Amino acid sequence: MYKHSTEVFGNFTKHILSNEQSGNKLVILPEFGAIVLDLQLNGVNLVDGYQTPQEVINNSWSKNTVLYPFPNRLKDGTYTWAGQTHRFFTNESHTNTALHGFGQDKSMKVTLMEVEETSAAITCLYTDYASHEAYPFRFSVEMAFSLSDEAGFALQLTLRNHDEQAIPAGLGWHPYFSLGSKADAYKLKMPECRIVGNDERMLPTGKTYEYDDFNALRPLGITVLDNCFELPVKEGKAEVIVQGEKGTLHYWQETGAGKYNFLQVFIPPLRHCIALEPMTCAPDAFNNGMGLARLEPGEMLKGKFGVSFEKS
Repeated sequence: MYKHSTEVFGNFTKHILSNEQSGNKLVILPEFGAIVLDLQLNGVNLVDGYQTPQEVINNSWSKNTVLYPFPNRLKDGTYTWAGQTHRFFTNESHTNTALHGFGQDKSMKVTLMEVEETSAAITCLYTDYASHEAYPFRFSVEMAFSLSDEAGFALQLTLRNHDEQAIPAGLGWHPYFSLGSKADAYKLKMPECRIVGNDERMLPTGKTYEYDDFNALRPLGITVLDNCFELPVKEGKAEVIVQGEKGTLHYWQETGAGKYNFLQVFIPPLRHCIALEPMTCAPDAFNNGMGLARLEPGEMLKGKFGVSFEKS
């Protein structure tokens, strides 16, 4: 049977969904963007998460955080919409770009809690009344987490336009998966995809290229990855397999019209984990339009992704 509990965590409150029998567990902080601190399937922790409240506040590497109203980079922090130019703070100095929007630390309200025999769910909601000068629109973001003995973990993100005009929108998530001490020993299998060409600032050049380096499961070795991949826009799921000493991770994200048709794969410099980041659009989409959603009043951008796990 799943249970819901809470624990004090500095100035925050952890919300915990767990099932002792199956070894599944999810820990989030609704007060800090519903960041995931712990995700366990079959008794194995699968994410590299923050360990202390101060680490959460510092938010180094944006571990396991939600990304909106755009994921990845925005060139010079600027974009033009409906004839008006808007500017975000450029928080990545060496590329002079704005990174990952502004939603990672926003306090969210728990709107749904369900615990059943073999599954559990928690939903969090953030509503913005045009409070950000660089994104002066009314919108909401909903994060619907689910944990299941049969299906594993899933997260559905929904961004809805509450404004009276059309707004630009992109969604993403930034999970870091750990299947052993070194990513070099992991094996990786990618879905059908094309790699997005980057310039020296990690921004798309407008070109994509065939990519088949990991079309079959093989060791990462010393491969360096911090790249965006474009997935075929067809209804269904794109799947990634990562195998390490802990076991085999099956990652998936919905694809198709208005879904997660881009995937960022990143191996941090310490090479202790791998980030598989679902994105509805490419880097700098507010400028280049690659996958950018134009939401009319009342419309929403919604997609789901998740993981299952087989222990070694």
